[in-house]
Formats: sequence, structure tokens, C-alpha cells
Amino acid sequence: MMSPVVEFSSVSKYFDSKLLVDNVSFKLQQREITTLIGQNGAGKTTIAKMILGLEKPTQGQIRIKDNLKIGYAPQKLDFNFNMPLNAEALMNILVPGGIDKEVSELINFADFDNVRKIDISELSGGQLQKLVLAGTLMDKPDLVILDEPTQYLDVTSQQEFYKLLKQIKETTGLTVFLISHDLFTVMKNSDQVICINGHVCCIGKPNDAGQNLDFKNALSEIGFYVHSHDHRHNH
Repeated sequence: MMSPVVEFSSVSKYFDSKLLVDNVSFKLQQREITTLIGQNGAGKTTIAKMILGLEKPTQGQIRIKDNLKIGYAPQKLDFNFNMPLNAEALMNILVPGGIDKEVSELINFADFDNVRKIDISELSGGQLQKLVLAGTLMDKPDLVILDEPTQYLDVTSQQEFYKLLKQIKETTGLTVFLISHDLFTVMKNSDQVICINGHVCCIGKPNDAGQNLDFKNALSEIGFYVHSHDHRHNH
């Protein structure tokens, strides 16, 4: 087994006297999509910021593979720039090495050729999110952290995005850490799911979720209810 890309060992984080992350341990393995699910305020973004080094754990240890290049697409796309910035200029910021024509699927996904000259203040949330996701992935990180990456996307774009993500991880060895509360999409597209409510309620493979009682209990603890009818449709 290869050594994990990121490993949390008994990590806790206090803000003032408030315990936000409580004794959390997990591993991110290369080429796996790990999804962290939980309600708002469950500590999800704090965990992402600790991986990025923007926050330090109060207790416990975080081990990160040497020379790991991390990409991050935050949940809040707050581009309050006073200067005009078009889609092409945004891409140049996100992909300092220049856009690689090989990643044509990402360029198509972001609809880049049609929006490149449009000011980002005039783009919809979905268009902007696609650009940020495509740019973050084009920069060829080893690990990408995506915080609610599909919240502005319609279902077709969501499916397209997950398909691309799987292709990229297979071809480049990318490790993906997703933060989400969209359980159904996540279950289909993750190698590992971590349910969190301050503490880790449950870690498992998503296909266990329907059958696994711990998983069901953990999900109901954080406010998700797993339908027990089976979603396999015969084609």
C-alpha cells in the first residue's frame, strides 16, 4: 500500500473555546476521491484549511506528503475585484503555467472559447464555478480540495464534472478531497466517504451505505436519510 497523501491523526481544532473539529483521523490515498459530508458548521471547511496549512490543529498531527502540490477551489466564489477581469485573465491567474491544449475536455466543460472575453462579473454562478474548477484542475495539482464544487451546476454539468474528475484521476494519479452535502451524487462518485459532525461519525466505502447500519445511523445523526430502496436501474 502506498503511503497516504494526507493523514490526520486525532486532530482537534478549537476556535476560542469552541471545539469545531473533535479528534478526527482519516487518510487520503492517491487516486482516490474522498468526500467529506456533514451539515454547515460541522467543521468541513476547517479540515480543508488545515490541509492547506491556513489553520493549525490545536491537538493531533497532520502528515502531508513531501512536495505535494495542492489545488483548492473554495466554496464561496468571492471575486469582488474592482478591476475588470475577463474569463481569460481569470484562467491565466488560475493556471500560471498557461492553458494546456491537451486538456480540451476541461476547456469544453468550462465553455471557455465562448466566455473568454466576458467579464467575470457578468458570468452566472455556474459559468464562474466551471471556470474555477477547470482552472484548478488544469494547474495539475497532486491533490485537489473542492469545497461544494457543484453547488451552482445543473445536473448535466454535475455529471460531466464527475466524469472528467474520474478520467483525470485515472490518467494523472490525482487525489481528490471533496466537501459536499449532496449525498446522492457523492455516493455514486466517491471511493471513500467520511461523515462528520465535529467528530467523525463514520468512514466507509459509499456502496456500503445502503446496507451498513452504522453508516445509516451516522448519516441520520448529521441530518441525512438514506433511502433503502435500491437505486440500481436496469438499462
